[in-house]
Amino acid sequence: MATAFSQTSDSSLISLKEVEITGVQTKQFIAGKKVQQFDSLTKQNFSNSNFSELLSVNSPVFVKNYGPGNLSTSSFRGGNASQTAILWNGFNIQNNMLGQNDLSQLPNFIFDDIGIEYGGSAAVWGSGAMGGSIHLNNKAKFNKGVFTSINIGGGSYSTKKMNSVIHYSSGKFSFTTKVYLNRSKNNFEYSDTIIKRQTHSDFIIKGFLQELSYLFLKNNKITVRAWYNSSFRNLPPALWNKKSSASQTDENLKLSADWIYQGKKIVPAVRFAYFNDGLNYTDSAVKIFSESKIKTLISEADVNYYINTNHKLYFGFNYTNYTSETPNYLKPSQSMSKEALLLAYNLNYFEQKLQIDINLRQEFSEAIKIPLTGGAGISYQLLKQVKLKANAAKVYRLPTLNDLYWNPGGNPDLKPEEGFTYEGSFEIKFPYKRFLVETEMTYFNKNISNWIYWVPGPGGNPTPINLMKVYSRGTETSSRVSYTLNKFKTQIGFNSAYVLSTSTESHLENDASVNKQLIYTPRYNYGGSFSIAYNKFGISYYHNYIGYRFTTSDNTSWLKPYQYANLKISHQHTFNKVSFMTALHFNNLYNADYMVIAQRPMPLRNYEISFTLTYHKPIAKENKRTSL
Repeated sequence: MATAFSQTSDSSLISLKEVEITGVQTKQFIAGKKVQQFDSLTKQNFSNSNFSELLSVNSPVFVKNYGPGNLSTSSFRGGNASQTAILWNGFNIQNNMLGQNDLSQLPNFIFDDIGIEYGGSAAVWGSGAMGGSIHLNNKAKFNKGVFTSINIGGGSYSTKKMNSVIHYSSGKFSFTTKVYLNRSKNNFEYSDTIIKRQTHSDFIIKGFLQELSYLFLKNNKITVRAWYNSSFRNLPPALWNKKSSASQTDENLKLSADWIYQGKKIVPAVRFAYFNDGLNYTDSAVKIFSESKIKTLISEADVNYYINTNHKLYFGFNYTNYTSETPNYLKPSQSMSKEALLLAYNLNYFEQKLQIDINLRQEFSEAIKIPLTGGAGISYQLLKQVKLKANAAKVYRLPTLNDLYWNPGGNPDLKPEEGFTYEGSFEIKFPYKRFLVETEMTYFNKNISNWIYWVPGPGGNPTPINLMKVYSRGTETSSRVSYTLNKFKTQIGFNSAYVLSTSTESHLENDASVNKQLIYTPRYNYGGSFSIAYNKFGISYYHNYIGYRFTTSDNTSWLKPYQYANLKISHQHTFNKVSFMTALHFNNLYNADYMVIAQRPMPLRNYEISFTLTYHKPIAKENKRTSL
């Protein structure tokens, strides 16, 4: 059996009975892990949003958001953005100069499957997969005929959005083009003792995704993809500053190709990727004109070997090269290469009730010594409605190129961050007549050494050092109750996180941060949702609470907790092969006055409306071919 993300509302991975050729990496041995998959209604409600907005509202993950159109990063289980792997069809797209990826630059519209893998997975995904992994996947569809869709929308602050998809597929060929555009003056109102309006904050984001997939011979598939994203944004001033002259331009090109063969016992695959990411930052007021570009080349080969129905082996090889171009380093170009060998074993017994995974990964690089990593997980279906899970992993994160080579301040003697993560959870899924009750409760524990932190260095220039040991622990809960009757469906959901993340040791003398909560790590985080769907009408309500966030490492300053709510209403009309949908969104429904990051205000109540026209002509039954 092959394991893959499902488009069902199930929050965990499921085993597919049929054989399926998929372009996504097949090396996901994640027994015992908590995995969240966003269902079709959630993806529809946030199809015109970026991933930052979807993640912050629908998960216990804290998102550090500097405001609409500005930098947004994730914080998994008390970690920072560099400790999260962001994977596009199995390729890590984190910018290795910065060590992070801006979630506001990831449009939900272009991804077919969106999921979150919680906890450490460095043995599977490599550097950075310490707190969690984000999976953004495209899935080639066959035998669908012609499908086209165009969405046009607008909203407060002169916001205009457009996206469109053109798809054609037969039994052996699949072609998909997706384009998107989002622009806004972004001059929103916010409260600062009096109502003020944000300035110098307009932005434009545009791009496209092209995907071609071909099935040939027997059980062979080739897929090529090209994703281009471009954005320009003026960066608004912080509250303490009257004006800003800073701006940023991002340009990203991502190319990938993969081949996979689905045999009865052997499933080999070869994948290649090339990324070209550029970031230009300008601030004429202080005469900063910073240009940086990084090119990433990835090649992978792996094979899954099904020994029998109960045993499966995985062997893999990965080569990655980063090459930077920037005047901010002592040398205008710096590069880093690394090779990785991977080994994994999966065992299952008692008709899939017991699953055990073991993973090992060893990477080699001339630039830095990389530790051996591994992981082990177990899940057991104790009762028909109850599953127990546990997972442990050795994790690490390499220093970024900026950490190593920034001039002045770079530190080429940095060690990788490394440590151990543990988690245990239980799932309850209880169907009763037309009801379905789902609950998952997780306890996690993470110890990280050599935590990299920038501190004042010689001449007052910041420099990174392996400063701290950090101990993170806490709980997460996810619950959902749904009821279905013919064309009527309603659902109530709730998620929560309690995170205690403290530094336990520091290399700085008399460091006041020891035994204190890490900055911008809320201890409490709650979210709830309620949705009703009848026939072609739908309404969804989302409510979130974020607790205190300390803004200084000694915990003497903090931001107050805040709550905000969103309401989304939609109605669809269908005429033969054509459908028309109208959607209305109310953001920050109760007009909350809040900041996620200090000195960075968020907008008061605002609105969006969108119209979607869809045409679908299925392929004639007599022309269909079996794709496998």
